[in-house]
Amino acid sequence: MAPLPLAGVRILSLAEQYPGPYATMLLADLGADVIMVERPGNGDPSRRFTGLFASFNRNKRSVVLDLKSESGHAGFLRLVDTADVVVEGYRPGVMARLKISAEILRARKPSLVFASISSFGQNGPNAKVAGHDLSIQAAAGMIAVPPGQEASLVLPMLPLADISSAMFAALGIVTALFARTRSGAGTHIDVSMLDSLVSWMTPFLVPPMNQLPTRPLPPPDPGYGLFATADGRQITLSVAGEDHMWTALCNLLGMRRFAGLSEQERWARAAEIDSLLRVAIARIPYDDLYRDLEARGIAFGPVRQLRDVVEDPQLLARRMFTEVAGAHGTQRFVRQPLMFDRQVGAIVRQAPELGQHTAEVMDAVAVKLAA
Repeated sequence: MAPLPLAGVRILSLAEQYPGPYATMLLADLGADVIMVERPGNGDPSRRFTGLFASFNRNKRSVVLDLKSESGHAGFLRLVDTADVVVEGYRPGVMARLKISAEILRARKPSLVFASISSFGQNGPNAKVAGHDLSIQAAAGMIAVPPGQEASLVLPMLPLADISSAMFAALGIVTALFARTRSGAGTHIDVSMLDSLVSWMTPFLVPPMNQLPTRPLPPPDPGYGLFATADGRQITLSVAGEDHMWTALCNLLGMRRFAGLSEQERWARAAEIDSLLRVAIARIPYDDLYRDLEARGIAFGPVRQLRDVVEDPQLLARRMFTEVAGAHGTQRFVRQPLMFDRQVGAIVRQAPELGQHTAEVMDAVAVKLAA
């Protein structure tokens, strides 16, 4: 097996909870040596949720340092001397108070890549405002309630602000490492959770900013939705403007009088068509419908419960799940999704115990710096 793409890269992570740990997990799976620098006592607050912590912190090592103490601060600086990247997720100003800001560390080591992940970014009027995922989604315009309607909300299942900022942090880090191969210089990456979500909102924001028509999302095409089958199961159709798929669907379901409708015509008659479409699909057992949709090349998909996702034949064929033995027995993990010439990232260790690698890492640092 060829070396993993990020083998030899050392990352120090001071980021806790969700965005930083997810970003560094992606990089650890690709070969980076990720060292979590945790506070004494309880460490990363997400340790109280053992499943969450196990999910995001496999392939990492844990070192406990009290950054507010003279010895802990000195120990961290020695770690920095051996590192390529520092990732932090504190509110702006905290790293400066700890005397380990980007400016201080990059003055000590100009080649260092320093990534900061925060709710609103390192500057601006809201820079020091505290905000978790729900508040960031609201600020990005994702969950606004129309005027006159009651402000009730089904809370989103996925913390999209956390995930988007993690993805941009990982992209920023590998980009900075690539740029460093040319210039030799590091950089300070400023990742805002709000900026990240607003970037994802591009197709909703750019058209009105430029007086251009906005494509409705989700599409109002009646062939785009969730439907019940004859045997009480569910299936999705995702016909989103493809007239040929719509025609094939109508022919399959015996709705030929609608087969020649254009996308715009379907939108105009969506309410009428939807009710008829649901009745037609409700007459067909799931397995028969699945087979016929697949044979005709119509966009569709199964609706799975979480317990079924981990046994999905497609995901198993793609090796999306792997087992790792460790102190907590054998645990299953979801790998990062990238493949390089069919090679996937490696998951070789479970999430570490608090401070499990302090002596191992700090002794090795002392030897390396003394050489």
